[in-house]
Amino acid sequence: MKKLIGVYDDDVKLMEGIDRFVDNKVPVDDVITPFVIEELFERLKIHSNIQFLGFVYGVLALAGILWGLYYTFVVDYPLNIGGKPNFSLVFVILLFVGMVLTVVLLTTATFFHQDRLYPFKKLKFEYPGMHDDKMVVLVPASYKDKAQQIFKETGAIDIKEVEIED
Repeated sequence: MKKLIGVYDDDVKLMEGIDRFVDNKVPVDDVITPFVIEELFERLKIHSNIQFLGFVYGVLALAGILWGLYYTFVVDYPLNIGGKPNFSLVFVILLFVGMVLTVVLLTTATFFHQDRLYPFKKLKFEYPGMHDDKMVVLVPASYKDKAQQIFKETGAIDIKEVEIED
């Protein structure tokens, strides 16, 4: 599939270009940046459910760890230590650390699943410096004339047409 790419070296110019693409109703297939630009999500109307899933993972982890502690200390192997109750919540550290670990692992796995990232995956597209200091915008080649004009007006340092595997 043919795509037109525009390469920027400044995030302000990139955002000007994205604004122009949105105003002219030119679809932007992807934006590859070496760092997170929060305004991109707003301008391109990209919504993620990872925050909600992180919360759900935290609640489920908390419930699972509480159940595991209860089962271990009350049902399976109760010990009478100085007359204290079997299930006192002195294990807050275990709850917190277990919940954080579970949330981090499951959220990372969710991110990799949603972005279809896995070991030894062949890259669809590579541009020198796109992970260092360059920002790349991919636009369908069917909008070539309008996209080239926008790229030139907003200060793209390179404009190319490339073939990308799907």
